[in-house]
Amino acid sequence: MINFIIMLNDFISLIFPQNCINCEQSLNSAERYLCTSCKIDLPITNDQQNPENELFQKFAFEPKIKSASAFLYFNKKSVVQKLLHELKYKGKKDLGVTLGKWFAPSLADIKADYIIPVPLHKSKERRRTFNQSELIAQGISEILEIPLKTDLLKRIIATKTQTKKTKVERWQNLENVYSEVKEDLSGKSLIIVDDVITTGATVGMLAKRIAEAKADNIHVLAVARGN
Repeated sequence: MINFIIMLNDFISLIFPQNCINCEQSLNSAERYLCTSCKIDLPITNDQQNPENELFQKFAFEPKIKSASAFLYFNKKSVVQKLLHELKYKGKKDLGVTLGKWFAPSLADIKADYIIPVPLHKSKERRRTFNQSELIAQGISEILEIPLKTDLLKRIIATKTQTKKTKVERWQNLENVYSEVKEDLSGKSLIIVDDVITTGATVGMLAKRIAEAKADNIHVLAVARGN
C-alpha cells in the first residue's frame, strides 16, 4: 500500500509541479521536497562521526545501546520542522521514506539484524493512517538492506502529549507503555528508528524492552534531535 501511494504521488508530481517546502521555488525533476540549495543547507549533525555525541549521552543508562545518531538538528520554525510537519500532519508519506533514504548513506558502518520503528498506539495510528517512524525506517531499510520488523512489540498505552512535561515527567509517563518482547533476541543487533528525539524517554523505554529480551546490541537513529 505504501509503495502504491508513493507511485501515485510521483505521477501527480509530473502533472502538478512541486515547490520547495522551505523557499517555495519550483523544483526540477531531480529534486524532491527541497531545492538543491535548501538541501545543501540542512543542519546535519554528523553524530555518527562522534560516538560520544549528545544524543548518545541521553542513553548512558542502558549499556545495550551502543550508538545513537540523528540526521538533523531540530529547531522551531526551521526547515527541519517544516519537513516533519509535512510528513506528520499533511500526510506526505513518501517524504518519510525520502528522509530515511537521505539519512541512510551515512550509516553504512552500522550492522544489525532488524530495524524497529518506534510503534504508535493503535488509536493514534488509526487517526493518522500511518506511522511516520515506520516510513523513515522503510527508507533506511531499503538503502542499508536490513530487514524491517514491525511486529516485535506494541504500544499498549496511549499517553497524552509530552511537549509540556518535564524530563522526569516524560519518563514517568512512559512506564509500561510497551508490551513485552516475546521473541528471544539473544545474539541479535537491532536498530530503533524514531522521527524526533528530545529527552529520549520514548526510545529509552522501547530500548529497555528490547534489552530485556536479551538483544546484544541496540542502535538508535532519528531524523532529528532537539534539546
